[in-house]
Amino acid sequence: MRIGMVSALSVLLPSIYSPRPAAAQFNPAGPQSVRQDEFKQAGGGLRLKQVSSTPEQSLDSTLVTLKEGRASQSRLSQELAHVMMRLVESNQQPPWPVVVGFTNKLTRELIGKQPNSAQTTAMRECILEVMRRTGTSNAGLASRLQQTLISIGIDSSKTQLVVRDFIAVREAVQGPDDSPLVKPTPLNPR
Repeated sequence: MRIGMVSALSVLLPSIYSPRPAAAQFNPAGPQSVRQDEFKQAGGGLRLKQVSSTPEQSLDSTLVTLKEGRASQSRLSQELAHVMMRLVESNQQPPWPVVVGFTNKLTRELIGKQPNSAQTTAMRECILEVMRRTGTSNAGLASRLQQTLISIGIDSSKTQLVVRDFIAVREAVQGPDDSPLVKPTPLNPR
């Protein structure tokens, strides 16, 4: 009996704990649609490999998990930070501690809250935009997040803490509001 179990485990364990990532698959949906591996907690402490197609889909999944309160705040914060880092252009990545500082505060306030679909969409759009260089001002984007958090029912003093870290992430990606998105070309003196 033990020999049968050992041989079954020797066949199954390499496939479960394989350090090699799954082969990338082409998906014409977009430039970042190469499949990425993520590990999700499963029953009994096992971690199973789950594949998601885009960072946007991973963000949606994380926001749903946050709303349902099915996981620890710490794990959701880390998951959200990883998703956010996948959203940013590689040459504009903010420092990891800045992103984690924001996700820790955001998840602490949101876990188990029940935002409606409009509030979830607004929060999703703010998170997507904070990680990308756009023409939106940092203050304008932060104001949208602040209004969304207050409408969800988060205390205004706690909202201020989340928004402060949100602005830090945005400034790490795009720079402060008074810096231009595109470097100006110098004038040619004649």
